[in-house]
Amino acid sequence: MDESPAYLLHKLVLAMDRAADQLLRTHLGISYKRVLFLVVLQHCGTVTQHELAVALGYSDPAVSTMLLELAKDGYLRTTPSPEHRRKRLVAITPQGSEVVAKGRQLLDSRFDQLMEAAGVDAHHYRELTEQLYQTLIAKKKKEQP
Repeated sequence: MDESPAYLLHKLVLAMDRAADQLLRTHLGISYKRVLFLVVLQHCGTVTQHELAVALGYSDPAVSTMLLELAKDGYLRTTPSPEHRRKRLVAITPQGSEVVAKGRQLLDSRFDQLMEAAGVDAHHYRELTEQLYQTLIAKKKKEQP
């Protein structure tokens, strides 16, 4: 039976997520989900806990739990907001930035190896992926009220 491109993409992403998690846990002692959390935080800069939750697409309680764990490991810090004492500001630490850099290096290297082994042109793949992503984002924006 021929599988649809959408289902094949889902299978690929799921397998890649699992492989990424195993690679990062083995080499850096951190899960893929936590590295992605730090990548988003690094991209956003210092933000409130709620802004981070929105950027990640997580609930506030889920982010709160993850913040405690990542702060304990020294990857981020939280401070009370000077404008509103009930809000907390979240920022990545140098140690968190270092784990992001090492994680990206590991994942990029492994993905490059996969692309080469599969005989896939990386430039063409990137163009197609970017085209699909931008089309999806534009469609979502049009559908928003």
